[in-house]
Amino acid sequence: MVNSTEQTAEELRHYVRIENLPYGIAAKDISMYFKPYDRFTRFYLKRRVAKDSQVLLTHPRVTVAYDNPDIVDEIMMNRPYQIGDCKLFLRRCLPISKKHPLEAFVTVRKMIIRTKTEHPHDILPDDMSIIEYLSPAGGKIEYFERLDDQTVLVQFDDYDPVDICCLSRPHFIGSQEIEMEKCLDEKLVRASIEKKQLNHASNIDTDSEAVSTTSPDPVLSIDDHIDQLRATYSQMTSDAEHHHQELVASLSAEWEQTAKERIRLERLAIDCKTECDRLENENRYYQKLYSESLREKPDVQNEGEAKLSDAYQKTRNAQQKYEKLLQNH
Repeated sequence: MVNSTEQTAEELRHYVRIENLPYGIAAKDISMYFKPYDRFTRFYLKRRVAKDSQVLLTHPRVTVAYDNPDIVDEIMMNRPYQIGDCKLFLRRCLPISKKHPLEAFVTVRKMIIRTKTEHPHDILPDDMSIIEYLSPAGGKIEYFERLDDQTVLVQFDDYDPVDICCLSRPHFIGSQEIEMEKCLDEKLVRASIEKKQLNHASNIDTDSEAVSTTSPDPVLSIDDHIDQLRATYSQMTSDAEHHHQELVASLSAEWEQTAKERIRLERLAIDCKTECDRLENENRYYQKLYSESLREKPDVQNEGEAKLSDAYQKTRNAQQKYEKLLQNH
């Protein structure tokens, strides 16, 4: 599997992740489906819930790479895709960093644009400049709101433009560096800005010199950290629940198949036992006829021996088949 913690954003631009594949699909079928887009240079197919597990995913997923990252752009542009009854879900591979630990695991249409944290007094460029800067990412901006002088909330009509912006760091509008990140919880962002505005309002009457030399309120940093931890915990819980649902679905399918196979073998064993009993009764019947024929008609001895031998052979074959079924069961 591609390791997003060790690869750079530039390297990951060559990768695309394909999810919700049909159960039991073969690697060659995936290759043939995406053959019009050129040959894969990397192919990581995940069929099991864990490396050493025997439990199969109900919907496998695969991560593929191409020599040319433009192919990934073309694939994402031509969505949606469908194989059989399964509508595929495609997304780009993002790096995992300490600053953005969850971006590689979530897909959202909202994005936060803010000034660099190292420059708390900077102001974002005007709205038109930001919108023009975002245009190469593609997609349509459905919602644009300046939350304050340092923060803008943007919502696209698709999740891919957000992933493109995350892969394209660092960002500069003119000579000013800005930060872009996925909006994991809009309520937390708005609450953090409201706290900052309330804190600023409470300090209006403070001496200007003291304000200019006082470091930012550490409470805001702690609150932001708590908000980030809450978002991380919420996402981890959601991922765990999704993983649990996949595991339960896979186990249920396996248990149902095993139960059906057991019932089939039990029925075969019963049928085989019935046939064996019938052949044994038939064998005794022919033995009785043979004995009577020897006493009454010695000239039919050869015919009786042939029938007896045939009945014995059928009985022997049925007994062997019954014993083999019992061993398999």
